Amino acid sequence: MDFWSRLIGGSRSLSTKTYRATSPTERLTSFKRTCNTLQQIWRSTNSPTGDQSATTHARSCIDRLNSVLSDESRGPAPHPCLAYAASSQIFVTVTKLALSSYDDEMLRSAAVFFNTLIDSEVDGVVDNRLFARALVDLVRRADKHTEDVEGRLVELLFGVANNIRLQPDILPAWFAPRSDDQEREQQNNTGAEFAGAMRKDDFPLFYLLVEYVHHGGRAGDFARTGLLYLIETASRSKQLERWLIESDLATLMATGLGALYSQLGSLSFAETSDDDMPHIVALSDHAKQETALPPALGATVDSFMSYLLFWQDTIDHCKSAEVNASLLDHFQILFLEQLLYPSLLESSDVEGGSTAAVLTYLYRILGSIDQDDLVHRILHYLLASPSDIETSSARRGVDMSMSRRKSLDVLAALSEEAAKPSPSLFNLRDLALLGLQSANRQTVLATLRLMAVILQRHHTFARSLIRTVPGQYAKQRTVGAMNVELSELMSMATSIVDDPTLNDSFENYLKDASWILESHLYVPPAETDLGDDGPLEIRQEDPIVQELLNCLDTFFTNSVIVNLALTEVLMSIASSHLISLDGWLLVDPIKYHYENQETFEAGSNPILEQIHRAYAEPSWSTTDTPTLTAALQKLVQQIQEWRKDMPDFDILIAARRDLLHQDDPETDANRAQRLSQMPARSSPDRQSRTAPVDSEIGTPRGRSSLLYDATATPSPGRDDAAESRESSEAPDSRDSSTPRTTAAEELKKRLAKPFQLDHPHKATAVSEDAEPAADDAGEGETETENAIIDEEPRSATLGHVLTNVIILYEFLLEVAAMVQARSTLFGEAGYPPAEVLNEPADE
Repeated sequence: MDFWSRLIGGSRSLSTKTYRATSPTERLTSFKRTCNTLQQIWRSTNSPTGDQSATTHARSCIDRLNSVLSDESRGPAPHPCLAYAASSQIFVTVTKLALSSYDDEMLRSAAVFFNTLIDSEVDGVVDNRLFARALVDLVRRADKHTEDVEGRLVELLFGVANNIRLQPDILPAWFAPRSDDQEREQQNNTGAEFAGAMRKDDFPLFYLLVEYVHHGGRAGDFARTGLLYLIETASRSKQLERWLIESDLATLMATGLGALYSQLGSLSFAETSDDDMPHIVALSDHAKQETALPPALGATVDSFMSYLLFWQDTIDHCKSAEVNASLLDHFQILFLEQLLYPSLLESSDVEGGSTAAVLTYLYRILGSIDQDDLVHRILHYLLASPSDIETSSARRGVDMSMSRRKSLDVLAALSEEAAKPSPSLFNLRDLALLGLQSANRQTVLATLRLMAVILQRHHTFARSLIRTVPGQYAKQRTVGAMNVELSELMSMATSIVDDPTLNDSFENYLKDASWILESHLYVPPAETDLGDDGPLEIRQEDPIVQELLNCLDTFFTNSVIVNLALTEVLMSIASSHLISLDGWLLVDPIKYHYENQETFEAGSNPILEQIHRAYAEPSWSTTDTPTLTAALQKLVQQIQEWRKDMPDFDILIAARRDLLHQDDPETDANRAQRLSQMPARSSPDRQSRTAPVDSEIGTPRGRSSLLYDATATPSPGRDDAAESRESSEAPDSRDSSTPRTTAAEELKKRLAKPFQLDHPHKATAVSEDAEPAADDAGEGETETENAIIDEEPRSATLGHVLTNVIILYEFLLEVAAMVQARSTLFGEAGYPPAEVLNEPADE
């Protein structure tokens, strides 16, 4: 009540005070007099619009009633004016005057009057069928010129729905379903089908709310919330529950969602300035290409996503299992089977095609919703999961009501009439494989993002997307074996960048990995056919795994956005508790080779001997190197070749990393420490250093990391400063008399020159000491430009390669942190019996 008093308080004139009475009796007398005046105005003219003075007079009377009711509702009982408003049914006259005036101010005053009565909780108002009819007529027939008027009127419907939710006993005033005999008579007369019939006369409040659920602003918010309240009430009213199943609620919601989805077009990309572009993208070769720009999805996508979230809220709020099941059945058949899946199947990957668009929309859908039943329906169907068949058969259980059975029969008929392909022949996994094989980088990027969101947010479907070997579960390795595995990963990272703040960087990555793994452990398995939720080994010949490795082979020429998405997918696989790391990222423990164990003297402590054996460090053949690790080693080896050909390679790497991390929340002291320890010159035979690995794997926070920030934006003027520092430390720059600005420009040109990756030993052709001829330089720039435009560039600029080298370094730290976190949380490293170490390795 205070809310409305503040709303209308500013519109009250000073003369309003003259209407207030000091005693309840005087207040009631004044209130009755105003009601009589309103009735006289209505009787004296059938068209107040033709008489502006009558409209103004009527609006003044309604404002006077609002003032009296507002004051009375804030005071203690009794409330005689509110009781009189209910018994005299003055609300009918207010509705007639408001509808006949066609005046926005009159509608606002009428809305305040009805809202005050709804909030008053006086008997004879919300539970009165005449009041219900008057309010429904006001909202349905009012001429809504402005969003404000529309929002106020829909808010009345929301207020009634809220009252019904709190007091289900007032439902009969608003909901009057036909009897079975009336229903059968109408079906015989009209030949109407059972399910999906329009029944506006049964529940007009419900259909009015449905009309506004697609709207934006206050009207849409009030309509969606009000409809949720009515659906929630179905769990306490068997009659309403049956009506919702038999009515066209589910049909309207599913077709409405489909209509919004059909309006989604192809992707468009807005112009992005360098200042607004993420720093890592602005420094790459693809900064101006579509793969580097976020799609401008527009208002149509926002409307679709809002309605999809309304679906999610509906499933969450509905306490009736049968209404919920009916909604989900309509969602699957009318939206998934007849619209979403065909759009994925019929999409085109040619230039300007729709494959990237539909994959992006599906990525947005799965990234926005988290309602288990809704997600499971989508992924069970699109991935053709066997458990989907079990779910379908379970729908016809013996405990199903007759209404539910009839509704399913009608849906089954609709499904049979619409000839459509089945995901059992071509499912989402097949589409993802084609997307990874596409020559269109936009399609590849959309596919990677879709895979990442499935593996991260809905990781219980990991095995449906990444094939595993049945029965091949992960094996526990010893603490010593885990130490060697971590040393291998960390040595690759430290061979790329010599970072004095490595411990802090790894610690941050380890915290992130632990949080991700812990969150996964709280999610129950989604598929009933898993049998066991233990981690299974990846099937190495899986085409999707092979395509991910192929994408990794071109890591240095990939777009940085593609590389960030690729590493995100790989990390999502590594974080899944359903997928083992054996044979893919870590060596299969049966491939370990142990040297002869130190023999203990007789009578030695067997516990100490077991500990000694547990910390023994194994070795393995190069032929047993895991597939992902082998691909990463190949990339690191290529970097080592460049380091031999470019004496200042370490300086360029350190300066580029500092430039990319310039907006990180790093203290000046730490940055000064890192810059002061930057190598002045790299030796061609620089040895790879191995980061110290904790001997106690049971300490999950024994590392530190620097979280890679791909969204940081550049600071004005920072590029020149960093490049100036790079050029000042480049060979022969200290003896040069060239001004600093000239040196910075020379370095810019150098970083923008083509860097041939196919011939790493010829990389010195782009070094500062070996400038190409003018004609050759022109050809190189043209070749680079064409390579960037092509879908699979064979070369990239030196600056682009340096950026991807930094991404690889951060990815290796992230992988190592995930391996260590898994070893602790999943128990993948421990103290197995001593006899396990003595088993011979498979030949």
